[in-house]
Order: sequence, then C-alpha cells, then structure tokens
Amino acid sequence: MGHIRLGTLARSKKWRAVIELLGSDASIPEIAEAAAKASEQDLARASRDSLFQFVSNLLVVLPHKARSPDYHGYMDDLGIDGQALGSVSQLLAGLGDAVDDYAFRTGRTSDAGEMAKAALLESLSVQLRDRLPSLFEPTPAEIRRALGALSGGRAFAQLAREFFARLTYRSLDYYLSRELANHTGSDKRFASDTDRVQFERDLAQHTHEVSRIVEEFAAGWYGKNVWQKNRLDQEAIDGFTGYAFKKMRSELGRRRQGA
Repeated sequence: MGHIRLGTLARSKKWRAVIELLGSDASIPEIAEAAAKASEQDLARASRDSLFQFVSNLLVVLPHKARSPDYHGYMDDLGIDGQALGSVSQLLAGLGDAVDDYAFRTGRTSDAGEMAKAALLESLSVQLRDRLPSLFEPTPAEIRRALGALSGGRAFAQLAREFFARLTYRSLDYYLSRELANHTGSDKRFASDTDRVQFERDLAQHTHEVSRIVEEFAAGWYGKNVWQKNRLDQEAIDGFTGYAFKKMRSELGRRRQGA
C-alpha cells in the first residue's frame, strides 16, 4: 500500500482489467476481486510493514493487557497517561498518538500503517461502545473491563473481523477512489456523485460480508496462541495477519464466482 505508486499500478495489466470492469455493468463482487488482485502484492507486504506491525500488535495485545496486572504500565509505555483512560474518545486519541509517535521515532510511515491505524481505532470504537453503558459516561474501570472483554475468543474474533473489513475496504478504496471520478457523469457508470457514493457504501458492505471468514478462524487462533501458548510475539501476530489477508483474498474470489 505504501510501496507502489499509482502510476506503476495504473500501467499494470491487472489494473487495466479493473478499469474495464468499472466501465461496464460488472457487479460489486467482480470489481472488488479484480481490485484486490491488482493490489495483492501490496496487501501481502502489509504484514511485514513496520508501522502496520505496530498496529497489529495493538489489535492482539491491547485487550489481553487490559486483563493483566501490568495494564497501566503497558499504557504508560505507549505514552497514554491515566487521565486518557477515563473516556473512550481520549483512549482512542491516545492510541492514535502512540501510533503516530512510533512512526515519528522510527521514520516508518506508510499507507499500510495509516490505514491500519484508522481501521483499528474505528473498530475499537464500535466494539467498546457496544459493551459500555449508553446513558452515563463510563468509568475508567468499565472501559478497562470492556477492553478486556475483547480478549475472549469470540469477542476478539468480532474485533478482528471489524478490523479486517474496514482495512480491506480502505485498501480497495485507496486505489478505486482515484479512478471513480473518471466514471462519473452522464452516460457513465455513475450518473452522479450520489451514485458513486452508493457504490462506495455497497463496496464497504461487501467487504464486511466477506470478512466473516476472518471471524470464523480468529477465535480459535486467539485461544490457541494467546491463552494456551501465551504467544504474543510479533512473529505469531504476523502469521495471523498474513493468513487473514490470504483468506480475505480467497473469499473475495469465491464471492465473485457466486455472484
């Protein structure tokens, strides 16, 4: 995602196929699979991208640490002080700052990492708010319990699904958005910006449906690696994210064939 310029992608045979599909009446699944194929080298490299790895580590380790005695020490190491643990919005802002600080300190900025950061913060926001009281501001203890609840196999699977659905949509839109304007107007695929926006919504819904494949194996992976083997190392996490990308690409193809 951060390693390939649009000019290179646009000249590729696979990307020309995407453009041709956009100019036809091809379905969302057909276009999504073609765009994933065109960008698959970038998607495959994402799990080896340093900033992406920092974010994927948060995805797996953060819920686990919320149930650990060294929760506050872990947060301190991320640069998140106790005051930021008092609200969901402050917690998410602190996590975003932690990712940005890592990128600044290491000089490791990338599109893959930035998209992963956005996907993680959006996913945590959805999952935490679903688990917290809605009438009153949650206490720091309630936020910690809600965060820790995401370390259960099924709950982590839901978080992982949300993350990979949003990340996959962002990665596809990263490429497609540059081309959609060329297909908007009279006598084109999208008669208006409203039609184009609806296409983007349909694409987001499609990637969410495809991401069910991640939820199906994430719970078992988490239980085996985190709770049974206590493997929180980056190698194990990279294996998980690499497999998730592979399964998403495979499922995009299967959905297209069934469309």
